[in-house]
Amino acid sequence: MDLLRHKVLVWAGIYKFHSDNFYLGVCHDVYRVLVIVMIILFSIQHIIYICLCAVRGDDIQWNVVVLLITLMSFIVKFVTVYVHSKEIDEIHDLIKASVFGPTCTEDENILKKSEKQINILLKIAYINLAVINVSWVFFTIGHRMKNESAVIPSYFPFDTNPWSGYLLAFLLEWVILSIWCGFALFSIDCTLACYNIRAASQLNIINYHLERMFDDVRVQSQKHFQYKDLLDRSLNHKFIYYVQRYQNIYRFIDTVNVAFSGGTAFQFFSVTACLSYCVYKMSCTDILSVEFQFALVLVLYYQVQNFLYCYFGNLVKSESDLVCTSMYFSDWPSASPRFRRQMLIAMARWARPITPRVSIVPVTLATFEEILRLSYTFYTIMKSRNMTMN
Repeated sequence: MDLLRHKVLVWAGIYKFHSDNFYLGVCHDVYRVLVIVMIILFSIQHIIYICLCAVRGDDIQWNVVVLLITLMSFIVKFVTVYVHSKEIDEIHDLIKASVFGPTCTEDENILKKSEKQINILLKIAYINLAVINVSWVFFTIGHRMKNESAVIPSYFPFDTNPWSGYLLAFLLEWVILSIWCGFALFSIDCTLACYNIRAASQLNIINYHLERMFDDVRVQSQKHFQYKDLLDRSLNHKFIYYVQRYQNIYRFIDTVNVAFSGGTAFQFFSVTACLSYCVYKMSCTDILSVEFQFALVLVLYYQVQNFLYCYFGNLVKSESDLVCTSMYFSDWPSASPRFRRQMLIAMARWARPITPRVSIVPVTLATFEEILRLSYTFYTIMKSRNMTMN
């Protein structure tokens, strides 16, 4: 599944295609530029439609605004990843580096468990997206059957009033927005979650070994106290190795923050706006209507998007918080004063946890809670205003 996610991003033009064939690489670079131009033109179609509705005095459909905001989010994420291609390559090099590899059977089990989590995550994500695609088809066709004057909420250079024109316009809208942008956009969200899962598994490996660092050293004499790090000189090298491994994880998360910061920031803004709009629309619609069901599916989709960012970002922070605790739970009194001083120096750094961030905002469950609170506040304001006007 993780390989499928990577192929989707390459196919969509978001990730750079690495090939020994120079001309093939150049063609893919040109293709990436054409993709972003196509998505921008597709967004302009929706903006033209909104402007035409405003000029004619027609009501602007709620799903037009939601889809336009989603398109803007996709463009921002696409440009962010495109600009930070070097950082993306550095992230992948760190994942493949030997310092992130297993050193024992327990390490292999932890890494296998993380890969299993990634596969489960991707399956749930793509199933969720498939449900949204099917819901959109039923919503669009059902809306047309209920209202013969319904049109596709976008500008097209042909008549969309007949069923033939309506279905052709919907097919173009569905292929570009749902199949292309939908899977590519969600794959970016899943990518960030996968990076955080891998970082959390690396921190889990460090915690496991730090807590058991002195367990394998046997004291030769029971009569006299002996420092374990003096009995086994390799302990100092092991400790330095895990300090360096921690530094590589910090570098990994820092690079991820740089590469995805702009897209994640706009993601939080756009999802908050879409959530508020969808929930508000649900409050004004019959619960048994197709429109209500489609809005509900979109709410779940946007909630899953934010949850992917915040839950796995919080997982990295939680594992990072446990590093000092793992060192404390080890048999540290059996180490020499010199070794303990090294431990204290490292623990002073580990006391500040690694936290995925968007600028200065941490991407954790606390942030997810704040987004939900903000969405609900915005919804109540709009609801109160609507009741006052009525």
